[in-house]
Amino acid sequence: MLNSILAQSSTTATPSGTSSSIEFDWPYFWTDWLPIVLLLLAIGTTLYFVFRDTKQFNRGWTILLTTLRLAFLTLGLIMALNPHERTQTDTHRPSRVIFLVDTSTSMQQPVRDPRSAGAESVPTRSEAILELLGESPLLERLRADHSVDLFTFSDDLSQLKARFPTNASPADGAQPNAQQTGEANGSDSPQEEKIVWDEILKTDGHLTRLGDSLDKLLVEAKTSTLSGIVVISDGATNAGRDISAARDRATEYGVRLVSVGVGSTEPPQNLEVARLIAPTDVQKGDAFELSAILRGQGVAGKSAQVDLLQKGPNDPEPIVVLTETRTISEDGTPTEVLFDLKPSDGGEYQFTVRASLSGGNETRQEDNQLSRSVNIFDRPLKVLVIAGGPMRDYRFAKTALYRHPSILTDIWLQTGSVGISQESNRLLFRFPEDRESLYEYDAIIAFDVDWSQVSEEQRGLLTDWISNEGGGLFVVAGDVNTPQLAASEEFEKIKRLYPVLLEEVSLRLGNRDAASTAFPIGFTQDGEVAEFLKLAETGDESAWAQFPGVYRTYPTRGAKAGTTIFAEFTDPLSRGPGGQPVLLAAQRFGQGQVLYLGSPEMWRLRSVDESYYERFWIKSVRKAAEGRSKRGLQRSLFILDGTEFELGQTVPLRVRSVTPQFEPLVSEEIPLELYGPNGSPILPGPVLVRDPLRPEEFVGDYRPLVAGAYRFEYQVPESSDRIQQNIEVQFPRQEAASLVQEVEQLRRLVEGTGGEYVTLEEAVAAVPKLLPNKGESVTIDQKIEELWDRKFLMFLMVLLVSAEWLTRKLLKLA
Repeated sequence: MLNSILAQSSTTATPSGTSSSIEFDWPYFWTDWLPIVLLLLAIGTTLYFVFRDTKQFNRGWTILLTTLRLAFLTLGLIMALNPHERTQTDTHRPSRVIFLVDTSTSMQQPVRDPRSAGAESVPTRSEAILELLGESPLLERLRADHSVDLFTFSDDLSQLKARFPTNASPADGAQPNAQQTGEANGSDSPQEEKIVWDEILKTDGHLTRLGDSLDKLLVEAKTSTLSGIVVISDGATNAGRDISAARDRATEYGVRLVSVGVGSTEPPQNLEVARLIAPTDVQKGDAFELSAILRGQGVAGKSAQVDLLQKGPNDPEPIVVLTETRTISEDGTPTEVLFDLKPSDGGEYQFTVRASLSGGNETRQEDNQLSRSVNIFDRPLKVLVIAGGPMRDYRFAKTALYRHPSILTDIWLQTGSVGISQESNRLLFRFPEDRESLYEYDAIIAFDVDWSQVSEEQRGLLTDWISNEGGGLFVVAGDVNTPQLAASEEFEKIKRLYPVLLEEVSLRLGNRDAASTAFPIGFTQDGEVAEFLKLAETGDESAWAQFPGVYRTYPTRGAKAGTTIFAEFTDPLSRGPGGQPVLLAAQRFGQGQVLYLGSPEMWRLRSVDESYYERFWIKSVRKAAEGRSKRGLQRSLFILDGTEFELGQTVPLRVRSVTPQFEPLVSEEIPLELYGPNGSPILPGPVLVRDPLRPEEFVGDYRPLVAGAYRFEYQVPESSDRIQQNIEVQFPRQEAASLVQEVEQLRRLVEGTGGEYVTLEEAVAAVPKLLPNKGESVTIDQKIEELWDRKFLMFLMVLLVSAEWLTRKLLKLA
C-alpha cells in the first residue's frame, strides 16, 4: 500500500480556517517501489529501442517517437503516485467535564439531620442535587471553559442524560466541532432545552454500584479533552467492585475525579420496625401471638408508641386495636413488642404495626411500619395428592400438608395397593369417579402422574372442576410419566391444562453426567414479588439465596399465552428454542388456575430449613386454591401475586371485573383510585386495559416513588360496591444500611487523581477551580479528491499510444 506522507505544493489557508494541498503517495515499504522500478526500466528500455529503430531516419522522427512513449510512461508513473487534493479544516475540541449523579433510593433521605431544621421541612438529597445543577450557577461557570455531560448511576450506569455545550469561543478562528454546538455527531443526545430535571434525577435504584459505574464511564468516555468527572453521591456503595479499580483507571488516563458529598455526616435519629413475626394460618378460635422487633439509632432512652392496626375481611379501613409503649434501650439493640390476638371471625386479616418516636424528628419515616397477612380459617382446605410413584418430593410434601391443621389431605399413590399405609385423612386407590366426589376438593397436587389411570370421562370432570368450580391443580413434572404425557396424543385434555409446552424428547433426562451440578433458581420479576414464594415469616429474603438449587428440570418449549412465569432453570446448556426451561409457572384456567413445577427436587430445600420446605407447599397449595375460595363471591376482585414490594419495583396489577350478568365489560379500560402512604389520593390513578387473552380481566402496572402503604380501590360497575387492595412498599435494605454520608469513601475515591472531595455547599465555588481547560486545536480532513482519475487522462494515454503506433506504421517499424 502507498501512504500519503508528502505535500508537493504550497498550502493555502482560507479565512474560514480551511486549507487545501496537493499530495502524492510515496512508497513506504520496499514492495511499494516495485511498480515504479518497472516503470523506470520501461523508460530506459524505450530509449534504447527507439534510438536503435530510428538510426536510418532523421533526428526529428527519433525525438517524436521518444516523446510519445515517454509521455505515456510518465502519465503511468504519475498515476502510480496517486496525486490528490486534500482539504483540511482547523477546528477546536472543547474541554469536557462529566457529572456522574447518584440516583439510588438512598437519595430520598434528608440532605441533613432533621433535628437541625427545627420545624422546617428538610429537602431530600435528590432535591438538593437538583438545586445544585438546575438552579445554582455551577453549570454556567463550567460552561465558560468546558462542555458538560450528565450521567446517572444506581445499580448500573445510565445512558447520556443531558448535554450542555460550552459557551467558550474557539481560539485562532477555528471552527467549533459537534460537541461545541451541542450536536452529538448525528446522535439523538438530549439537548439542553429538553431537560426535565425531575425525570433525570428520579431515584429508583435498588443498589449503588459506584465503583462499577465509574469504571464503565471512564472506559466509554476516554478522550484527550476529558478534564474530569464530578461524582455527586453519598458514597454509600453496597454492590459491585471496590472504588479502587475505577480510581486507578482514572489515574492511568489522567482524568481528575472530584467527589461532591451529599447527606448528613451526623449519626441519624431513626426508629425502625425491623421485623414483624406472625403466623400465616391460624385456626378460628385459637389465640396467637404477633411479635414486632424495633431497632433504633440515635434514640437510646427515648420512648416509642407502638400501635397495632387490624383490617378484617369486612373492615373498610384498618383500625387500632392495641397500643404499647416501649423505651428504646441501646442503639442497634432489638426491642421486642408482643401482641396477643384472637379474632372471632374467619377470613384474611391484615395486621400493621406502626411505631412513632415521642419527641424528636426522624431521618426516615417510611420504615416505621410493617404489615403481615394472617389467614383465620374456619374451614380446612381439602387437598387430593396424587403421585405416580413414591418420589421424595411426594413423601415429604404430603407429610407436611397432612400435619398442617388447616389442610385435610387425601392420598392416591398410583403404585400402591390395598394394605399400604400413608399419612393421610383418607387413602384412595383410584381417581374420584363422580362429580360429587371430585368437587369436594379445593386443590389437587399431581406428582408425575400416570394419566392413563385416569379415564377420559374423569379427565373431562377434572377440566370442568378447574374451569367452572375454581379448582386448583398443581402439576409436578418427573422423569417417569411426564415424557409419556408429552409424547402421546391421548392426553390432549390434560396437556391443555398445563401452562407450558412440554418437550416430547429429552436426551438429558436420566443422564447423570449432565446432572452433576445444582443450578440456583432463576426468579423472574413476577417470581421475586410473588407472595406465595416468600418462605421466611420474618420477612427475611435470604431463604432462596441459601438454596443451592436443583440439578435438572423437565425441558419445555416455552410457555402458553397468558402464563405467568415465576422461575426458570438456569443451566445455560439446557436452553432451547423457547429459552430457558420453565421451572415454576401458573396460568388461570377459567375460574381456577394451574401451577406447574418442572423439577421434583424441591425436597432439597429441607437442607436449608425444613420450615421453608413446609411453607413452600402450604403457600403453593393455597395459591392453587385461590379460585376455589373466591368463586362466585363477587363480580370484581384484585388478582395480585404479592402484596410486599421494594421501592423501585414495578407493581403488576390485574383486576377481574364482569357485568351483573357475569359477562365481560364493554369498556376496554378501567380506572383505579390510588391512595398513598399519607392517605391522600395520587392523581392520576392507574388505568388498566383489557387483557386480550382474558376478556374479563384488565391489566396494568404502577411504580411507587416513595415507601409506605398504598391502597388501590375500584368501583364495581353498576353497583355500589367498591373493592380494594393494599400493598406495602419497603425501602431496599441495602440502601437503608447506611444513613450517613460516607466521607472517607468519597475522599478515597479521588486520591491520586488530582481532584478533591468537596461538600455540597462548597461545590459551586470549588469545582470549577479544580478542573483545568483541556481544549485543543486539531486538523480534520474534510475531503480528499483524486486528481488523476479523469476521463481526459485516459483519452490522452490512448491518443499517445495510437499516435506512436501510427507513426511506427508509416515508418514501417510496426
